[in-house]
Amino acid sequence: MRIISGKFKGLNLHSPKDNEIRPTSDRLRESLFSIIGSEKYNTNILNANVIDICTGTGALGIEALSRGASNLFLIDMAQDAIEIVKKNISKIKPQNIEDTLIRIIKADARKPFKNINLVFDIVFIDPPYNSNIIQECLINLKEHNLINADSVIFAETSKNEILDLPDFEILETKKYGKSKLTIIKLLELSSIK
Repeated sequence: MRIISGKFKGLNLHSPKDNEIRPTSDRLRESLFSIIGSEKYNTNILNANVIDICTGTGALGIEALSRGASNLFLIDMAQDAIEIVKKNISKIKPQNIEDTLIRIIKADARKPFKNINLVFDIVFIDPPYNSNIIQECLINLKEHNLINADSVIFAETSKNEILDLPDFEILETKKYGKSKLTIIKLLELSSIK
């Protein structure tokens, strides 16, 4: 597993030793970042605030940093994932990212996050397939004002999962083998408290 583009292009990342953590495929990751780069959904990775929920190895978040994101929060509740993320982040720390805020948080993304005072421009969420937690995670982000109507959410699920997301608009879905990428935005009216 490697970084595809940007200042860390070609960097090899630590991978999980077992099947407990399922990294996003290179093909899906490349497609996802092509979508972000196309500005089709008015996204801009440069200086973006990014949150990578159920981060696994941290590959999506590190790819975002490589391409110019300025703040990155990596969230996972599994200790094994947190250890892999720490190893992968340590590979880029010395490389000219002093002005970048990187936080690794061991937490359940369905519960309120403590001490986060940012609105995230880009949200990656890649929970275990068929866990049905995406809606709860997105409601948590919305209720704590961590996303707004300009935030773009990229959710990876199994190709057969159906997302029921009141207050959110599904902009597009794309299938890649056994996986599905769903692009989501908060409905404008639902972001008003």
